[in-house]
Amino acid sequence: MSQWDTETAEWYAEKYGNYDTNELGLEALTLFENATVVDIGCGTGCALRYASDQVTSGTLIGIDPVPRMVEIAIEQTADHPSTGRIEFHEGSAEEIPIENDTADFVFAFDSFDHWHNQALGLKEIHRILKSSGQLIVVKDGGLPNGSEAKDAFKQSLDKAGFKIKEEKDFKKGSVKCTRWIYSLDKQASRLMS
Repeated sequence: MSQWDTETAEWYAEKYGNYDTNELGLEALTLFENATVVDIGCGTGCALRYASDQVTSGTLIGIDPVPRMVEIAIEQTADHPSTGRIEFHEGSAEEIPIENDTADFVFAFDSFDHWHNQALGLKEIHRILKSSGQLIVVKDGGLPNGSEAKDAFKQSLDKAGFKIKEEKDFKKGSVKCTRWIYSLDKQASRLMS
């Protein structure tokens, strides 16, 4: 699905809005209570609602390029106990409406492949991520070891100044995914400046 519009957003929200990869992506992940978390391509905001169990005094920010998806995320979060700490904004990976050095964690849960320009999106994440921050990428179905797609994915993050900290596969029922945790590669960051 290359064209995201109102109809696509409503279809996605109904079929995948609370998809298991949102919960699996947070499994065994330690977020701190006052963290600032930014979710790029946040969809219905499900991952942020799960993250709010750990981020009890921080800020959770969802970014999505589809206006109707942002509306759905707001609607689905309205009655959530953490609604006052979860906010949603229209924006894309390539133009994240967040100040520099703001995020402790950036999520890209099942959204990376939908970005129009992944290199520009990674540059934007580099800009908004604190020097000690982490980028967490989740891909539904994962990527097979030794595949060209996996090699290209890892090379794109390496080239953008990210260093892999962890790669882990998760499964729940018929749903499986891979989660990568990246930190900023300080040496590469100096070279890119």
